[in-house]
Amino acid sequence: MRSRLTSIFRQKSTSQFLTVGLTGGLIAGYLFSKHKPIVHAESKTSIIIGERKPALPTFSMTEVAKHTTKENGYWLAYKDGVYDVSSFVENHPGGKQILKTAGKALEACWKVFTIHQIDHVYEILEEYRIGNLPPGEREANAKAQEEVLDLFQYDPERINANENFFIRSERPYNAETKPSILVSSFITPVENFYVRNHMHVPFVNINEYKLEIGNEKSAYSLSYDDLKDKYQSYTITSAIQCSGNRRSAMNNEEQGTVQGTPWYVGAIGNGTWTGVKLRDVLESFGFDKEGKHVQFIGLDCDTSQRCYGASIPIEKALSDDVLIAYKMNDEVLTTDHGYPLRIVVPGTVGARSVKWVNRIVVSDKESDSHWQKADYKVLPSSIKQPQQVDYDREPALQEFNVQSAICYPASSEDGNKVKILSIKPNDEDIKNQKLTIKGYAVSGGGRQIQNVQISIDHGKTWFQTELEQLAQPYMGAYAWTLWTYRIPLNDLPSKPFDVMCRAMDTHANSQPDTPLGIWNIRGVMNNSWHKITLQIDQNFPKSKNQNRTD
Repeated sequence: MRSRLTSIFRQKSTSQFLTVGLTGGLIAGYLFSKHKPIVHAESKTSIIIGERKPALPTFSMTEVAKHTTKENGYWLAYKDGVYDVSSFVENHPGGKQILKTAGKALEACWKVFTIHQIDHVYEILEEYRIGNLPPGEREANAKAQEEVLDLFQYDPERINANENFFIRSERPYNAETKPSILVSSFITPVENFYVRNHMHVPFVNINEYKLEIGNEKSAYSLSYDDLKDKYQSYTITSAIQCSGNRRSAMNNEEQGTVQGTPWYVGAIGNGTWTGVKLRDVLESFGFDKEGKHVQFIGLDCDTSQRCYGASIPIEKALSDDVLIAYKMNDEVLTTDHGYPLRIVVPGTVGARSVKWVNRIVVSDKESDSHWQKADYKVLPSSIKQPQQVDYDREPALQEFNVQSAICYPASSEDGNKVKILSIKPNDEDIKNQKLTIKGYAVSGGGRQIQNVQISIDHGKTWFQTELEQLAQPYMGAYAWTLWTYRIPLNDLPSKPFDVMCRAMDTHANSQPDTPLGIWNIRGVMNNSWHKITLQIDQNFPKSKNQNRTD
């Protein structure tokens, strides 16, 4: 795949390719990160988007292509317009990485968003307008964009996805499991496991695939079969959770809207993972006695061959727990979940469990990828428009914090949009005269969940739930905990009421009551008490509810 991409893009004219890349990268950066440029656009009615402005100077695409560095500035072209986006690049966290996303991002945006929405984004571009393309070059630029290789062509067909998931984006594909499905089984079925893709799903020819293991001085490679045949296999049960899980609940009027995919509670799953220990592989090549970090690089790369990457401390890499996995729930990995090989780092945010891994590097430095350096970090709540320097001050996320969420009862609609959920107790609840509440809890670093409590009176009174847990060693509790509580029907108010949950792990770590103290612009690591608002369906027999009104 890499050689194919390299061959294709070497044939393109440099000026066209760079222009496409800059345009696509800027739009993708705006749409997917929701970061606002320093300069704001005027009202829509005063802007002519991308059309020729006779009073402005003319710049050829060759001239545009010369401006791709900090020294020369960053320019791009759209329709007839030429734009100097240097200030955006320098002030946007990871701005230079966004530029390297190249033309595929633009094509993806056109397919995901409507033309009207794209034009709305380009309204912002007009603030950076400096000139026009010469006559005829607009058409050449558009043709170059159309010819960009469709990197998403190898994405799998996702049958009945809307039944199991809330789809957060199509390209790249991001989908979270619906809450009631999430807690229907202790091990999350592959077809119900959330999907977090940062780019396309790469094509892999398994007969040519090699896993490279090395350091700055030397490198070795293993085939897929070599890895399975030469090393002992292990299976662990571990939850994997996106650090942005429950991100949407961080939004509030006082502190503002956070950036990123608006996950509800379903960016998590609990699976069994089979593979070989990373430690065994590193030891076999003598890489276990050096370095401070182990970097992982995946095959999901943009058009400039900038690939997704992450790293973990060497101490974690040499533990018994980190796997190079080739099976999930006793099945060969699916393409959405990292076929042929993925890293599984239990107890750590999902961003470090790199999918489609093909390079492992032992180094004194952590990964220099955008997702390690300028994305999955908790910034101080005072920072509302972060620059790269703000990210440089903060460490990359590793272990996740203690977390819990209510998943049943739940609506089939997006949980972010449901304000009050009208419910009717099912037959079993009516028989037992109790309303069943279910959810999950998990903690990072191998810490087991000690208890989960719920409240229906805004935290004045708490009730212990029943826990379903896997027997796991001390500091090796990587599977999640499912919990259940049954509220007597006689205790349910007839008016809308809140149900809250909170968890504590065996190190006495507990959840904060609100996200106010942990708010951060990237919306990561939200583990505040989860709350849903319920109302007993008006058609439910009142005799079962004892006419309670409080």
